[in-house]
Amino acid sequence: MKKIFAILMTAALLLSMGTVLASAELPADVSFTPGGYSSNAEDFTPAGDFAITWDPEASSKLDLTDGDMADWAAAGYNMVTIDASNMIYWVKDDIGVPEGWQISTYFVADSEWFYIGFFVTDPAFTYGATGNYQHGDSFQVCIDFGGRLGDMLKSDPDNLGNKKNIFYSFGCIADGAPIEIMRQESDNDAWITEANGDGVKGAARATETGWSAEFALSWQQLYDDYSWKSWEDPNIYIGGDQKLPLKIGCCLYYLDRSEANGALHWAAGSTNGIVDDDGVPQVSWTAYDNGLNLALEYVDGMSFACDKIIALPITETIPPETTAEETTEAPTEPATKAPETQAPTTEAPATTTAAGTTATTEPAKGGCGAVVGFGVVAVLTAAAAVVALKKKD
Repeated sequence: MKKIFAILMTAALLLSMGTVLASAELPADVSFTPGGYSSNAEDFTPAGDFAITWDPEASSKLDLTDGDMADWAAAGYNMVTIDASNMIYWVKDDIGVPEGWQISTYFVADSEWFYIGFFVTDPAFTYGATGNYQHGDSFQVCIDFGGRLGDMLKSDPDNLGNKKNIFYSFGCIADGAPIEIMRQESDNDAWITEANGDGVKGAARATETGWSAEFALSWQQLYDDYSWKSWEDPNIYIGGDQKLPLKIGCCLYYLDRSEANGALHWAAGSTNGIVDDDGVPQVSWTAYDNGLNLALEYVDGMSFACDKIIALPITETIPPETTAEETTEAPTEPATKAPETQAPTTEAPATTTAAGTTATTEPAKGGCGAVVGFGVVAVLTAAAAVVALKKKD
């Protein structure tokens, strides 16, 4: 309900200025041509379910300072491989995903961190630049923490004004350089880095066949990002008498910029997609269209540095969940805020479908002028006042 009021507040402010929400223009390097969308329903296979490895000693086994993935293999962690058959991809000039391209990924957890390591097969790899993940080739992992954003949308499509997962995007700036992650779609978008004291660490480097990266997001960071976006602040239980796993909805995306000027060459993501009337899947970034469904099973003795993630032995009963309507105050804003001088951007996952049209499942950004009735503005402004009082309480 709070989210609906927030949407009404935003609408009231825009309408009072005589504007309505409309389609945003696509960046010049994300233009689409007829037939340029190469996936089809027969070619696409969701990556499916994958178990997160629990290793309380992961921090001592993994050195995240150089981007070298040899220690992940030495630790014997399980790996999932995503290739073109698991991707929905959008391209320029009918390029398509190159033959033999793939991402091989590890997912590991300990009490403080959620670790992700990957190899990308990309012989034409292009380095990125500081402060701009869109400059070179880049990797994105989008996360639905606890699977809760997708559950909210399934129970009520109007629960979230922004129906996407939260994206964490970065490129390889230089071999072994600390990664800089752009957090997007979080309602608190910002660059997050280890140097700034954020819950992230890692590095990337070029390999003989492409590039690799190893990084970690703290459980506290993941929880705070989810809480800020959803306006919820619940306990997340794992284990207990229901033997609940900790679910993480996940999609992997790759943006290839083989051209020296940084223009997009091709891009793909492991999202499930939406099949249109012609049987062709279109790119979807909604939180319930995850291509990977990750699960961390309860292990005796596990615990988490985030006090909102509670591991219970299977002999204990999980308390009933407090609903959003019973929550008396909004969660505390995370410390990291977006720089005032930099507008956070999301590449193709932000606004476009496969055909290059603005997605219709959520309000689009941007606008064109329109005259609206004073009565509508008054009603929506009143609703916005309710929100302000509700949040103040």
